[in-house]
Amino acid sequence: MSKRWLKEHRKETYYRQAKKSGYRSRAAYKLLQINKKFRIFKANQKVLDLGAAPGGWSQVAVELVAPSGTVIGVDIDPIKPLEGAEFIKGDMTSEDTMDLIKSKIDYADVIISDMSPNISGHYSVDQAKSVYLAEQALDVVVRMLKPGGHFIVKIFQGEDFPEFLQKLKERFEFCKVHSPPASRAQSSEVYVVCKGAYDKR
Repeated sequence: MSKRWLKEHRKETYYRQAKKSGYRSRAAYKLLQINKKFRIFKANQKVLDLGAAPGGWSQVAVELVAPSGTVIGVDIDPIKPLEGAEFIKGDMTSEDTMDLIKSKIDYADVIISDMSPNISGHYSVDQAKSVYLAEQALDVVVRMLKPGGHFIVKIFQGEDFPEFLQKLKERFEFCKVHSPPASRAQSSEVYVVCKGAYDKR
């Protein structure tokens, strides 16, 4: 039984589960697994989902902050409407988009980011782009996450990763690098789970 077979079997298993359960992507199981381990979400929280398309993480967030939570998703691509969430089509780095976000919520209890760069096939380039996206997500965290809030961000491991991780450790009481079971085997992607944002405003 080859490692490649195991990798593809795992991918196919979560893909089938997502279809059966009505999730928009297999990535939904990554967030479910992260939350089961780290207990990020609570009822009635305000959640900001960065790079939300196609909406799989927003679906999970809606479930986890029910019955009266708020989920705002942001992406440059359009996202099919989802009951319990509101989506903003825009670039999270633009002030216009930030103004739209702030018109919906004054702060976030949890910010999540499952963003990935368009894969070029050159790992050093892709890793650098991944760090850039994670840095942009952190900029939003600085502006929108309330003290004591939580942050989950995907990033590719590489030479730029330790410096980014140190930035997170300076802003949160708890930071843990984690690879949920639903991630692809041998993937370089990891998630940094951060809890307890320091009040640095």
